[in-house]
Amino acid sequence: MNDRQKMIEELMKHPIGKDQEFHFHCDQCGECCKNRVDILLSPFDLCRMAKALNKPLPEVLQEYGNLYLGNTSKMPLVSLKMREDNGKCPFLMDDNRCKIHSNKPTVCALYPLGRGASREAKKAKIFYILQPTTCGGMDEIHTPREWMGEFNLLESEQWFSVWQDIVMEISEQIRKVLPQMPGRSGDELLMGITEILYLHYKLDKPLIPQVKENGKLAEKMLMMVKGTLKEYRGWRG
Repeated sequence: MNDRQKMIEELMKHPIGKDQEFHFHCDQCGECCKNRVDILLSPFDLCRMAKALNKPLPEVLQEYGNLYLGNTSKMPLVSLKMREDNGKCPFLMDDNRCKIHSNKPTVCALYPLGRGASREAKKAKIFYILQPTTCGGMDEIHTPREWMGEFNLLESEQWFSVWQDIVMEISEQIRKVLPQMPGRSGDELLMGITEILYLHYKLDKPLIPQVKENGKLAEKMLMMVKGTLKEYRGWRG
């Protein structure tokens, strides 16, 4: 764990409220859009990007996403892919403006705020932190609520809560099932879950009902796998 991660973990112990003031002014230096490996893309982000770019979801995921397995969660995760030639975000233009500004990934839109969730009574409890930053100025006063409103992200808190509940539940089930799966069957399971959770959406329909249904489908798949493994162990004696 590096110094920045340690600092953020410490900040997580002291979250800020949605109506609590913080000082920040973006001077559009573009530094927060370079060499990033921590910009996670949720299905909400991918669908917003697909609409903005007028591209199908699979194409957006392939072109702009890095798909990987979380070290601890064992969940299929997607991060924003930086350009190979200069390490910049693919949406960063020459004037340091964002090509998809009004539909940029939530992690980018929230900066310098960070958003996370802790699990309480099997539900995600959302919190915000003010990340350490050396860019921009401190001559403007904002609140998380006002900051999110600028990017039409107030409704994303509900979406984020639903998504985190699903991630927490699916992650727990994957960690139980994956070590028991023989050969490449574990990879096939993860591919199926990835497709359900990230690509199984109709962009012209409300997203929250779809993500809830996709979460149920992924859980059903895992339950079927658990049943099959139980039968397999019984057959093997």
